[in-house]
Amino acid sequence: MSDKKKLGMIAGGGMMPVEIIKYCNEHGKEIFVVGIEPYAQEEELKDAPHIFAKIGEVGKILKAMAKNDVHDIVLAGGIKRPSFKELIPDWEGAKLMAKLAIKKMSDDNMFRAVMDEIERHGFKVVGIEEVVPEMMFSEGLYGKVKPSSDDMDDIQRGITVAKALGAVDVGQAVIVQEGMVLAVEAIEGTDMILSRAATVKKQGKAPVMVKVLKPGQDMRVDLPAIGLQTIEQLKKYGIKGIAVEAGGILLIEREAVIKMADDSGIFIIGMKI
Repeated sequence: MSDKKKLGMIAGGGMMPVEIIKYCNEHGKEIFVVGIEPYAQEEELKDAPHIFAKIGEVGKILKAMAKNDVHDIVLAGGIKRPSFKELIPDWEGAKLMAKLAIKKMSDDNMFRAVMDEIERHGFKVVGIEEVVPEMMFSEGLYGKVKPSSDDMDDIQRGITVAKALGAVDVGQAVIVQEGMVLAVEAIEGTDMILSRAATVKKQGKAPVMVKVLKPGQDMRVDLPAIGLQTIEQLKKYGIKGIAVEAGGILLIEREAVIKMADDSGIFIIGMKI
């Protein structure tokens, strides 16, 4: 991604758009943001020029990007997949919906179709790691807490299972205790997988969590991320630590996350897979 080109961001909720805006401001990178209602909030976008739009207002979004001389566009933040009944599209949105409705699509295919439509209008969709390379996990330990050799055995077991699940588009995370898979991620999110694991875990060694990329993951969209809420959840449910795929998982609010993990006795490690 060229530093000379203005960056556009289509932003959902959460801290990821905040971190991208902060990075751009600190590095003198121009950015213009379209916040997707009701997910993005004014407080999160206040440090960048921005407007708000509904997810179906594709024409409004693309016209705003063009008016603000955007070239590269990054997609960041949480947006739930809406039902067609929830959408009130503009004309461009209606045309895109018609394309998507031709056949039932997985989330991955839907995101690719949306990105193809954005690029058809002359923009380039870029990955978060191209915008904020420091946000991507690298190989190695984060913080002071180290996994034991038994933890590493569980991590390897978790990697094998998580990659198998990802290959059939089920999920990207698993919880493992002494070689036993306690829970796997489906559509419900991190809190639910951890709460399920907590109900079946045994006495003794604490479980570990493993989070990986899906095979063939499109790096431009929907990358898994670790943040403060993740560490809070690990502590709440008695999980000893988390291993993530280096070069594929994002770390939001790095310093605060590492401090919280250290204070909670939780390890964080990036694994080359």
